[in-house]
Amino acid sequence: MKIALVTTFNKRLYDYYAHRFIESYNWPFDLYVYHEGWYPPNNYTLSPDGSVRGVFFRDIHKCNPELQEFIDRNKPKNVDSQYEKHKPATTDYKMDAIRFAYKIFAKTHLMLDCDYDYVFWADADIAFKKTISERDVIRKFLPEDCAISFIDRPSYYSECGFVGYNLKEPITKSFIYNLRRYYTKDLLFKEREWHDSYVWDCVRKKYLHGIRTHNLAPKVNKVGNPWPDTYMAEYCDHLKGKRRKDAGDMLI
Repeated sequence: MKIALVTTFNKRLYDYYAHRFIESYNWPFDLYVYHEGWYPPNNYTLSPDGSVRGVFFRDIHKCNPELQEFIDRNKPKNVDSQYEKHKPATTDYKMDAIRFAYKIFAKTHLMLDCDYDYVFWADADIAFKKTISERDVIRKFLPEDCAISFIDRPSYYSECGFVGYNLKEPITKSFIYNLRRYYTKDLLFKEREWHDSYVWDCVRKKYLHGIRTHNLAPKVNKVGNPWPDTYMAEYCDHLKGKRRKDAGDMLI
């Protein structure tokens, strides 16, 4: 089984919180970091215990010229919700298509042209705690008979900070292609909200209807942070939201 993780961040986000992601990464799978014209120090190809592991850095704009085209085309109507350390968030992330487009272009670029069996998207505000085996990835994170895995919140949009894709299933590749098309063709602006999780749900419900998927948090039925109740909580923390990022602590 060939497995990889993918994430994206820029220099500002690396300094703010994503350095924890790289410094703590201890899973035995290739990691792809889509950056914005900037490379972290070379020593981050080593895990905390000193073992060498494949970490591949890709310039997101060189790989995805369509991303800059999307930004230029839609900046006038976009609502900027970027926040910085120790500064209050003042705008609505639900209408910030550009902020969350980077993750869509990063992961679809990798998955539409790779030979991995499984690819997992992981938000850059994740910090790793415990390594995991291929066996447990299949058992807990993405069974082989499922096309995708995600944190389902039935009364709210899905939490897409960690999502698994079974690329051995042709329907998964079709879903990924159509997810990217929602951005390259500006189809997301027909939806009620423009952030990635809401758009991802719209595409999932349209193209994976009736397809077997895996819920990473089957006991979650709340709107707030679901991470402590997920299968991933044993292995990593998600510093979701500005308050947790500023503190560097998931439990506040």
